[in-house]
Amino acid sequence: MLRRLAVLITSLVVCLAGQQWGLAAADEPGPRKDPQWSTGGDARACSGPIWPASLNTTSGPGQGRRVLVIGDSLTRNGRKPLKRALRADGWTPTVRCFGGKRLDWAIAQAKRAKALDQLPATVVVAIGTNDMRWIDRGTTASRMKELMRVLGPKRTVMWVDTYASGGDRFTREKQRWFNRQVAQIAADRNNLHHI
Repeated sequence: MLRRLAVLITSLVVCLAGQQWGLAAADEPGPRKDPQWSTGGDARACSGPIWPASLNTTSGPGQGRRVLVIGDSLTRNGRKPLKRALRADGWTPTVRCFGGKRLDWAIAQAKRAKALDQLPATVVVAIGTNDMRWIDRGTTASRMKELMRVLGPKRTVMWVDTYASGGDRFTREKQRWFNRQVAQIAADRNNLHHI
């Protein structure tokens, strides 16, 4: 988990420092918390995603820009240090995460953020481990493409590799397949960075 967090932060800083964006920073005031967010009492859920009312003024590569992180339990378990690190580098983060969730949930989260006008120019996708366990390859590949369609061609998207534990449910072979699919999609999309 810490390796994944370090890769995510380092990649954001290196890949995004100094870039110009085609989308607005989405700094209009809006609801701070998604009024439809519900954990249903499930301990695997993150607390509701908070959309900061103002942009971060800390200097750094983020230059106050917003970043949305969509993830599963690995993101949930590292969200506090992740948000601290992103803020320290000048980013204004919002995290939508829920343990055990798959790409279909990530698609719904991207659509929900878009409906709330809370889908910024930079999105980090850190989900996929649970797809390796439960979903067939055809469905998973289709959902990957659908998530990128929802995010659109103008957003910068960082998709973090999955890391399997090596158990029979999360095999290294499944991990390699999933990460290859992301790399193939990235080869056709200039806005997707596979990290």
